[in-house]
Amino acid sequence: MSIRGNQKAEKGVDIVIITLVTVLLLFGLVSLLNVLSDPFDGTEVGLEGFLSRLNMEYFNRQLVSILLSLAVVVPLAMLDYEQYKPFVKAAYAIACLLLLMLLIVKVNTRGVFGWFKIGTSRAFQPSEISKVVVLVALSKYVSECFDRRGHFNRFVDVLGAVVIFGVPFLLVLRQPDLGTAMVFAAIFIGVVFAARISWLYIIGGGAAAVLSLPLIYRYLLDKDQRARIRVFLNPTLDLEGDGYNVLRSKELVGSGGLWGKGYFTPGTLAQHKYVPERQTDFIFSGIAEGIGFVGSAILILLFFLLLLRILWVARHSKDMFGRCLCAGTVAMLGFHVFENIGMNMGLLPVTGIPLPLISYGGSNMMATLCTIGIVLSVRYRAVNRGQIR
Repeated sequence: MSIRGNQKAEKGVDIVIITLVTVLLLFGLVSLLNVLSDPFDGTEVGLEGFLSRLNMEYFNRQLVSILLSLAVVVPLAMLDYEQYKPFVKAAYAIACLLLLMLLIVKVNTRGVFGWFKIGTSRAFQPSEISKVVVLVALSKYVSECFDRRGHFNRFVDVLGAVVIFGVPFLLVLRQPDLGTAMVFAAIFIGVVFAARISWLYIIGGGAAAVLSLPLIYRYLLDKDQRARIRVFLNPTLDLEGDGYNVLRSKELVGSGGLWGKGYFTPGTLAQHKYVPERQTDFIFSGIAEGIGFVGSAILILLFFLLLLRILWVARHSKDMFGRCLCAGTVAMLGFHVFENIGMNMGLLPVTGIPLPLISYGGSNMMATLCTIGIVLSVRYRAVNRGQIR
C-alpha cells in the first residue's frame, strides 16, 4: 500500500469518537468504584487504607464486560457494514426467538422477565442485543426501499418498517420492560427520519401515539408501570417505594451543589446506599453528588459531543444504509442519556434505563459498544470512498 493509502486509512479511523468513548468508559469505571465503596470516614491511612475501602467486585466485572465487548466491536468496526446484510434475517429471527423464550421461561429479575441467568453472578439480557439487531435490520430494510424508489413514503414500505420494530417492541413490552421497549421506538423514529419520511406520517404517527396513550396506559402497562407514572406525577403517593427512591435521588443530585463533594471522600450519601441500584439505574445521582453541577454539565457535554459527532458521520455518509445506522444509533444513545438523567432528577418516570458507557451491566455495555463499532465502520468506509475528506 502506498504512503498516501496508509494516510487515508489512518484518517478513516475516527479518533474523536474513540477518544470520547474512552473517556466516558474510564469515567464510568471510576464512578462505579466511588459509589460502591465502603464509606470513607477520613481515617484511611496511605494507599493501603484507601484500597481497603474499594469494592472491586463490580469494577472487575465491568472491566471484563468492556474487554469482551471490544472483542466483538473491533471486528464490527473493521468489517464493511455492507457485509452485515447477509446475516440480518437470521440475527433478527434469533433475537425474536430469545425474547419469546423469556416469556416462556419467565425468570423474574426485579419484576421483569428479561434476563437469562448465567451461573450465580451473571445474566444475559436479550433485549439489549436485540436493539442492535433491530437497528441493523430496520436500517437495511428502509435503505433498500429508499434506494429502489428514491423515497420512503409508500404506505406498504412504512408498514413493513413498523412490523420489523413492532414485533420485538411488543415482546419486550410483555416482559414487562417499558423503558427498553421505548428504546426500540426511538430507534425506529431515528431510522425513518433519516430516510426522509413524509411529515404526514410523522404528524399522523405522533397524533396516533398521543390519542392511544389512554389505551396503552389501561391495557398494555401492568400495575407496577402504571404506579410508576402516578408516582412520577406525585412522588408522595409512594413514600416507601418508587416515590421514596425518586425523592432520595433528587436529594443526592442536589447535595452535590456547584462543585460536588468529590470522589472517595467522607460524607457521601451514595456510599451509604442512600439510593437503590446506585450502580445501574441511579448511578447519575451518585455522580452528581461527587462532581456537582459543573462536573455533571461536563459529563452531559461529553455525551452531546459524541452524539453530535455521530450525526456528523451520518450527514457525510452518502449511502442511505450508513446514514440510517448512524441516525438510529444517535436516537438509541440519546434516549438512554435523556431518560436516565431525567429520571434521576425526577423529571421523567423511572423506567430502569441505564446510562450508556457508565452504568454497570454487561449486556448494555455490549450493545452500546457494538453500535459505536458500527458507526466507526460507516465513518471508515465514508473516508475511503471519498465521501469525507
